[in-house]
Amino acid sequence: MTPAAAGRPRDPGIDAAVVAATLDVLRAHGYAGFALEAVAARAGTTKASVRRRWTTRQSLVIDALASVLVMPPVPDHGCTRCDLTRSVDLLAEALLDRLPAGVLAPLVADCAHDTELHRRLIDVLVQPSRDAATIAVRRAVDRGDLRADVDPDLLVDLLASVVHQRALFGGAPAGRGAARPLVDLLLQGAAVDFDRLVRVSELPAHAGHHH
Repeated sequence: MTPAAAGRPRDPGIDAAVVAATLDVLRAHGYAGFALEAVAARAGTTKASVRRRWTTRQSLVIDALASVLVMPPVPDHGCTRCDLTRSVDLLAEALLDRLPAGVLAPLVADCAHDTELHRRLIDVLVQPSRDAATIAVRRAVDRGDLRADVDPDLLVDLLASVVHQRALFGGAPAGRGAARPLVDLLLQGAAVDFDRLVRVSELPAHAGHHH
């Protein structure tokens, strides 16, 4: 959110109303049909008031999308296959389930020309889920489930690639059904003993973790 202008203190009630109205407009009209006038009307304020709070429409949309996301927990069940599958599910939930459909791709394109906006979009909407997945991968390396030479960031890039592809370009949902085959494919190359990881994931203690 941009800094408040000098003068009267910010009214948090108006801020919240604008964020909620932004989500309503995005859900109703998509990014292509997004207009600050419509947001202001729904929020019961003026376009000028919105502009004083958010100097660009992109920054407003980023804040609105961030408001529906939650800080993802780091999967930690002592089961690498389960934890990595859950990591993919959490990223898919963030980008495919919580965000209004069809908004992320045009927003990314609209922010591409502005390094600061693009960095903020990644930091707010994408990085938290990636960070959680990276920690899960590092734990798997530390406990000897994955090879010591595995690059956690690269492995997370590969895990996230299917979700990003579908979030930006569409396609079949990248939820639980897609996460397990993707994880297994990568684990067959990165695991010290893939068959053992499968057996661990099928133990009763992990029976609820995406088999």
